[in-house]
Amino acid sequence: MLNKKTSRSYTRLLRFFHAFAFTKSDRRAIGCLSALIALTVFLRAYGLVKPAMEWAVTAPMQAEPKPWQKTQPPKAENLGDTSPGNPRRTYTPPAYMVKKKALFDLNTADTFDLQEIRGIGTVYARRIVNYRNKLGGFVDVGQLREVWGIDSLLLEKISPSVYVRQGIFRKIPLNSADIRLLKQHPYLDYYQAKEIYLHRQKYGAFTSLLQVREVNLMDSGTFERILPYLSLETDEEPVNSHISTNGPASK
Repeated sequence: MLNKKTSRSYTRLLRFFHAFAFTKSDRRAIGCLSALIALTVFLRAYGLVKPAMEWAVTAPMQAEPKPWQKTQPPKAENLGDTSPGNPRRTYTPPAYMVKKKALFDLNTADTFDLQEIRGIGTVYARRIVNYRNKLGGFVDVGQLREVWGIDSLLLEKISPSVYVRQGIFRKIPLNSADIRLLKQHPYLDYYQAKEIYLHRQKYGAFTSLLQVREVNLMDSGTFERILPYLSLETDEEPVNSHISTNGPASK
């Protein structure tokens, strides 16, 4: 006889197999399904049955239109369709949405004028005017590349609409400017402005603009860019009242 522990384990094993036991109906259904699968495999093996993907599916033949049936052309649903049937193919935007094709001087145009150029909005117009005031005027159209946000693609786009006719309207008085005034120019940093001031204190007033090249920390690139903005006059040239005009404030 089995002991009590072994009997309990045997009972649990029987309950486990009983949980997966099949009824008579289940065994009959499994047998029919197995027979159907075996028959399908047999027929496929001898090529008597083809899979569903191999059956040729032919599209239904479309009936030819009758002579008395008139076909209507497709309707135009977008503005880009230039077919004769599109009534909106001649759409023109209102005048306030079209940028004017004009030519502006970078040193005299205000923010309103600059916004007439395609590609220049309120923010860019304000930045151009602010940078122009810091420089003292543009010398070349290519200086727009130094304005923050204007890349080479935008410069190429707006270049045909701008030019530089009136030159620099404010220059730096080289023999009287202090360090603060010198370093305000975008082309000079604090150390270069300090060296210019110390050079003047040590050797006296500049007699030629070319002497700036001899100043310490003055490289050739900076010298060529700052040279047009330097003057030997003791007093700074007045700023034209029409140069720095106020436009719409940028956000």
